Amino acid sequence: MPESPRMVPLYIARVADLGIARFVAITCRHCGHVAEIAVVHLRERLPRDSFVKYLGPQLRCRQCHHKGAKVDARSALGYYG
Repeated sequence: MPESPRMVPLYIARVADLGIARFVAITCRHCGHVAEIAVVHLRERLPRDSFVKYLGPQLRCRQCHHKGAKVDARSALGYYG
């Protein structure tokens, strides 16, 4: 199945590449807490040229307050399946 022209590979995806009506799944590496953040909120708070792969170490868990998370932005980038 060919990729659509708007699909960006995960390793070079930036905040500006995320779909507007989507969510990004965030999983805490310490306690496993899962949260979904709307792309709109990420775009409001972060520079649009920030790489998505570097967001994980900057995020702090609301439950255990440890820094470091796994960011799953595949659905917000248009990956299905």
